[in-house]
Amino acid sequence: MLDPQWYEGREQALVKHTFLDTYMPAQIPKVVSWADEFTYVDLFAGPWQSTSGDYSDTSFGIALRRMTEAKATQAKLGRNVQMVAHLVEKNAANHAELTEAVKRFPDVEIHCYCGVAEQHAASIAKRIPTRAFRFVVIDPKGLPDVRRFKSLIEPAKTEVLLNFMFQFANRFAGSQDRMPTLEGWLGGLSDEEGSWRKDFVNLQGQDREAAITERARQALRKMGGYVYAPALTVDETATERPLYKLIYLSRHPIGLRVFRDAHVKALETQATYKTARKTEARRQKSGMDDLFAYPTPMQSGERSALDIIDGVRRAEARMHELLTDSPAGVRWKNLWPAVLDPCIVTYNQLGDLVRDLRASGKLEVPDWANASLKRPKDEFIIRLAGSAG
Repeated sequence: MLDPQWYEGREQALVKHTFLDTYMPAQIPKVVSWADEFTYVDLFAGPWQSTSGDYSDTSFGIALRRMTEAKATQAKLGRNVQMVAHLVEKNAANHAELTEAVKRFPDVEIHCYCGVAEQHAASIAKRIPTRAFRFVVIDPKGLPDVRRFKSLIEPAKTEVLLNFMFQFANRFAGSQDRMPTLEGWLGGLSDEEGSWRKDFVNLQGQDREAAITERARQALRKMGGYVYAPALTVDETATERPLYKLIYLSRHPIGLRVFRDAHVKALETQATYKTARKTEARRQKSGMDDLFAYPTPMQSGERSALDIIDGVRRAEARMHELLTDSPAGVRWKNLWPAVLDPCIVTYNQLGDLVRDLRASGKLEVPDWANASLKRPKDEFIIRLAGSAG
């Protein structure tokens, strides 16, 4: 379990690591049910400001621990799954520390590389067998030319987590000839290089944030031929302004499902620590315990909390739209990915929503005969009440 005390002063990393620590133990068992090799690639491995004592507060530490646990679980089931990691770090001192740190994980085959990510990406891609599933993490501190990593992004059986430094992109997106590496993140959707910059010139605030984020999502999705490219917003510690976006690329609905579970968990973590910071600030200002402290760890007015609440509302609206367009109904296995893709909502939340709307008479699910069933089955047809007549 991640200890918030490890992240004092770098709470954004706690949000990111909460996502990673939720995603990996959920996704790895699904992957190794059909793949005999799981490969983790981290192109900017660090370690960075680790204080846990055992690197449990680093991305590579979380990943290697979860891979070790999964390998042991599969061994108990009689399966020999190979766990492999490729870790790149350009700073020589950090690389030396990384090389020592990974010795804690002898059950994972680990390769450490010293140098810039662009230098090693293609050779790492060639070393990974086609039968292996790969999870690639691209988490730079700035905005390198992401096109240099296409050899790792494009292959089949791949999922990618990219840190899109929104704060930098927002600053330079509307300026001609500034930060040319942005072309890799925001270009690629039209033939004219740099034509996208004019789209953001007159936008401000949330409209600008939404437009830049959507552009990045679609450009990265297209680059690798992915189906899904949802994004998680990580805010600045002391404000409600976005710092970066974690953009996740997947070609399979199950990847989307796991992402949304981890997404909501990360947003809850972000809202909780921001609530705690506000409560402590009020206490220090008044010099006494805050009589008006928030009654729950996560204050509902926090931006992340609002995203969760609004996600369920948007999911209901999106589902209603899809079912209106298909009066005969939509199979659950086709409906839920079409809702989870644009909406911050989990598979279970959406399933519960269908159950409740069915109970209230707003939805019809003819095959739902078992009263003890909590959520729809894949083949169930979901339709609006009265629409089939």
